Amino acid sequence: MGQQLNKIEKRRRRKAYLERCKEKVRAAIAQAKKK
Repeated sequence: MGQQLNKIEKRRRRKAYLERCKEKVRAAIAQAKKK
């Protein structure tokens, strides 16, 4: 039971992490275009 929960938790955390990365990339692109 614990392992399955951990898997789900990991997936959710990874998703959140990827979302943050995407935000950073988007911000970087926006700044690059401004220059």
